[in-house]
Amino acid sequence: MRYNRQNSLHGMCRGLRILVVALAATGLLTGCLGQDLPIQIPTTLPVPNLETLPDYLKDLQLPDLSQIPNLPNLNDLPGLQAPENGVVFAGPTERRVEVGQTIPGTDIQLLSVGSDGAQFTIAGLRSTRRAGDSLDFDGAWPNIPGVSYNARLRIYTMGDNSVRVAGVHRLVVENVAPTPGTTDLDKSAQFPFTSTVAKGDIIPGTTFRYAGTNERGAQIGGLPEGDYPYFKIGDSMVWQGTLRNDIPARFMVRVIFYSENTLQVGGVVTLALP
Repeated sequence: MRYNRQNSLHGMCRGLRILVVALAATGLLTGCLGQDLPIQIPTTLPVPNLETLPDYLKDLQLPDLSQIPNLPNLNDLPGLQAPENGVVFAGPTERRVEVGQTIPGTDIQLLSVGSDGAQFTIAGLRSTRRAGDSLDFDGAWPNIPGVSYNARLRIYTMGDNSVRVAGVHRLVVENVAPTPGTTDLDKSAQFPFTSTVAKGDIIPGTTFRYAGTNERGAQIGGLPEGDYPYFKIGDSMVWQGTLRNDIPARFMVRVIFYSENTLQVGGVVTLALP
């Protein structure tokens, strides 16, 4: 039984590191606070064939886009620098859009689907789109100041009353002031998340602080009172609350690496949609 647990842990940790390296190599992962990858992984790992990736993506509740040809990647998004005290999330996205719905965070609404294609309004103007066509957006999130959103999407299937779109998206949130608490994430979007922090620093977007190591593992400060504060490689941690008072969020990450002076975590952040 001990052998099985050890092998399971080894596989999980190796899988998490492979996921981070593979997403970085394929252009589908960006760090936070405007810091671009590649991430400094402490051991040399081969970049895996993308056929190994879907299971890891599924575990993290991220879409597997590896079988969809000609999709945009993060290089297709406009360049930017994160604002002071801001945070950037970016990664792959895929969703079903039904007739009458607007792609969340954008001004793109699906009106109908017929033999001639899908009828949209984009910025209030009519547009007919077919499978393979683009749906791009650059602008502010509706009714939420200080938040900008970029999306590079393409239609890859069309049904009777819906289409499916996939691509990449990025969210920039200004004036971040994380506050722990309960969250309502019924309507949400997921982004990959990685962060490397020094001893004494806060994991961006959360109130968790890296306090160094002892014999029990990496010590995390800022946890709820009475919570066990030690985490080893592969251990998970969850932070939930608000990035600001108008943006609920949940971080679900695992420890990728730690030393006396450095902590690296990776996983997924879920943000409430406007």
